[in-house]
Amino acid sequence: MSELNESPQTSSKWTLLLAMVAVALAALLLTQAFLTHPRAIPRLYEGASTIGMTFPALEVQGWFNGASPSPDELQGQVLFVDAWAFWCGPCRQLAPTLKELHAKFAPQGVMFLGLTSMDEEYLFESRKFIEHEAIPWPQAYGAVAPLDRLRADAIPQVWIVGRDGKIAWDSRSDEPVEQALERALAAR
Repeated sequence: MSELNESPQTSSKWTLLLAMVAVALAALLLTQAFLTHPRAIPRLYEGASTIGMTFPALEVQGWFNGASPSPDELQGQVLFVDAWAFWCGPCRQLAPTLKELHAKFAPQGVMFLGLTSMDEEYLFESRKFIEHEAIPWPQAYGAVAPLDRLRADAIPQVWIVGRDGKIAWDSRSDEPVEQALERALAAR
C-alpha cells in the first residue's frame, strides 16, 4: 500500500473547497430565513445598535428614481431606509418584502429611501438591479458617508427614522418591522 502524502497544493484545494461549502451553507440558511419569514427583515448584525442616533445627512453622489430629497422634505417624516448593493444576493431576496412594506406604508406617509455605497463606476449595474427588482422609491448611490455613520457593517440593513430625526428601529432590533413602522407613524 502506498502512503498518502498531501502536497501544499492539495491542502490548499481542500481548504478552498471547505470554505466554498461553508459559504454555500450560509447562503442556504439565509435563503431559508427569507422564505420561512417573508415579511421579516433578517436580524444578522451583532454590532452596536443605532437606535436613538440622529439620522445622518444624506451626503451622496447622486440619485436614481427621483431627485434628492431636501432636508426640509425629510424633516418630520417617518423614513424607511435600506442599504443594498447590486451584487448582494440577500438584497435581491429581500426586495419583494421591501416592496410589500412600501405598498402598505408609503400611502400612510412613510418615505422610503435606498442607499448603496456603489459609486458612479457601478451606475449601470446599480440601475439594472433597481429596474430588475422594480424598486420605485428613490435610491442614492455613492452613499459611503451616511452608511459609515449608520455603522452599516453588512447588507442588507434597514433603519426606521422617527419624525424627530432619530433612528427608532434598526436591523439589530427584535421588534417586528411592521410594528416599528406603526409605532413610528403613531408618534407625533
